[in-house]
Amino acid sequence: MSIAKKISKWIVASLTVLLLTVYFVRGFDSRRMPELGPEYRIEFEHEFDASQEDQTEWSAYLAIENALSIELEEKIDSDTRPDSLIDRFSADSRTFPGNYHGNWNRTYELSAPSPHGVAVLLHGLTDSPYSMLSTAQTLVRAGYNVVVPRMPGHGFAVGGLLQARWEDWTAAVRIAIRHATTLPGSDQSLLLVGYSSGGLMAVDYALGCDEVADLPCPDGLVLLSPAIAVTSLAVVANWHAAISWMPFFEKFKWHSILPEIDPFKFTSFPKRAAWEIYKISTRTHKQLSQPTGGAKLPPILTFQSVVDNTVSAGAVVTSLYNKVPANGSELVLYDINRNSTLLHLMKNVPGDPADYFESAAPLNFGVTILRNRDRYQLDIDSWALAAGQSVPVIDGTNLEWPIGIYSLSHIAVPFRADDQVYGDGSVRNDDNVVFGALAPRGEQGVLQLTSDYFLRTRYNPFFRYQENHLTEWLGTFRSAPRDGLP
Repeated sequence: MSIAKKISKWIVASLTVLLLTVYFVRGFDSRRMPELGPEYRIEFEHEFDASQEDQTEWSAYLAIENALSIELEEKIDSDTRPDSLIDRFSADSRTFPGNYHGNWNRTYELSAPSPHGVAVLLHGLTDSPYSMLSTAQTLVRAGYNVVVPRMPGHGFAVGGLLQARWEDWTAAVRIAIRHATTLPGSDQSLLLVGYSSGGLMAVDYALGCDEVADLPCPDGLVLLSPAIAVTSLAVVANWHAAISWMPFFEKFKWHSILPEIDPFKFTSFPKRAAWEIYKISTRTHKQLSQPTGGAKLPPILTFQSVVDNTVSAGAVVTSLYNKVPANGSELVLYDINRNSTLLHLMKNVPGDPADYFESAAPLNFGVTILRNRDRYQLDIDSWALAAGQSVPVIDGTNLEWPIGIYSLSHIAVPFRADDQVYGDGSVRNDDNVVFGALAPRGEQGVLQLTSDYFLRTRYNPFFRYQENHLTEWLGTFRSAPRDGLP
């Protein structure tokens, strides 16, 4: 054997030993995570899965949620929960979902008086249909009948995400769309709206809708912080499975185990869920990479923060918008607050997005950027570059950055500032917690949640602008009635 081959075999063996060492160190380290309660180990018997799609009409899908609600009460006894005012499973808690006006962890519909379209809204990973409520209300005022399905694995207990697969989510999307096509207005327009991974599923559906005989293709997509590309670490998200099936390593299934304190969003995160989203993302990117992949897409309106720690903001342009035809699509970006002194504490200050788009113009899509008038002011201008144009139009607005906020975040985009759960605290719901207004001060290392949890912006101070912009954009297209609707 040559010296080169011996060296190669030695390198391969050494790397294998190193990787196995790191793997098992991480596995043993996971045992230091908090203990798992019933909400993490729960296995739902009645949850929907993709194999049931052909036998599941809309009423049956809602019946599944009724069964899940009963099952949750049987498997997680509210009376035996820890003494906590913020435990979402305790009936006396300030974050118990049943103490809010509406069970927003479940599927719901909203109706317009004289609809000229229908809209199906898809929430994100670990979220619930509540995250789409403000946008749903906007669409109703714009004349759309709205359907907001709960994705399988969501809404009840975070352990349900260990069971859910991407096929279950895409099947639930199709069931919701089938129902939407039976509603008044469905013969005029179908709109798909997706937040985070829901945005990815909306794009995935639009790329493959022509292959489903009994379903229509959407006339438009609205995306909020879409998960077009997830973190590269998602590719190894399911490596835990080799040993996490053993009780000794069961915590290795989890990226984080945190107190479940939020009424309408899971706080903890199982690795399997990231792996399932990664598989949808890979499938979608493969479709978009085809020569005519983007040509299948209808007009798209996207609202995205320039800084996003959950998904790749840049991929919205490189992987999606650069593939769409000139069909009236538009990208709206929320720049960072360049007046904030915290700008100087950022690890990497993003470049001015306007410079990028000006250098790339003309584009097939329009771009609007909300940004500081200059670095010395909190006032915000609208920088707009129309599709096919090379010279932007800059207009003043009546918007300004709230004191203390240096950027939006991935989770902030869909929520109003006056949201009763995630807003700024200006509107309270009885004695329930307003998560967007939490700003605890004290000694470090004391709280079970890190400072990142509390510092992250949870509401969009520019939601009124977003609402108006969405309504105006919807008025720019009215599709002809589609043929072949069921």
